[in-house]
Amino acid sequence: MTSPYDDFLLAANPHAWLLSADDLHREAVSLYGRRGREQITLTSKVGAVARDVVDRPAFLLAGFALENAIKAYLVYENPSWVSNGMLARGLRSHALRELQSRSRLIPYKTRHLNVLRAFEDGLESWSRYPCGLTAADTRTAASLPANVWAKYLLLMRAYGTRMVELLGVGWNGPHGFHASWTFGGGFLDMCERSQ
Repeated sequence: MTSPYDDFLLAANPHAWLLSADDLHREAVSLYGRRGREQITLTSKVGAVARDVVDRPAFLLAGFALENAIKAYLVYENPSWVSNGMLARGLRSHALRELQSRSRLIPYKTRHLNVLRAFEDGLESWSRYPCGLTAADTRTAASLPANVWAKYLLLMRAYGTRMVELLGVGWNGPHGFHASWTFGGGFLDMCERSQ
């Protein structure tokens, strides 16, 4: 049985969200690997502030990787959120902690929320835009500390590994859509330990 929404479901199923997360993650890891090679220093009347030029784009890509990985769980658990050829309102957010709280199956449900908070803040402000809508909304670019990066890698590995297991069981989507996926070794960068 086919549905007029089958093409949309091929793009909006949890596997597609996972692949998008992995693509973003791969690029974030690549950028992070270049840390320490280039710095920019702003000198003004308040002093000098230096930052690694990699931090902002790596932070942004990693934040969106987390968002896509979390949304893979939400779509897996709530197939109706991708029914009738459109994304539900519950998926139209960058609020990582709120999105993650809606999942029942996601690993580390109550741990490492500070990491999600850090990336969420970056997605909503400094890693995405050069300034806020007002001076009060403007945050300065933050650095990407090694401990936050390590926890990010831990979360992505856990999110990817568990989702691979779930997708192997299969997904019953809306409109009679059903699929299961198998993964060969080393297919997803986010599931690799050596990063």
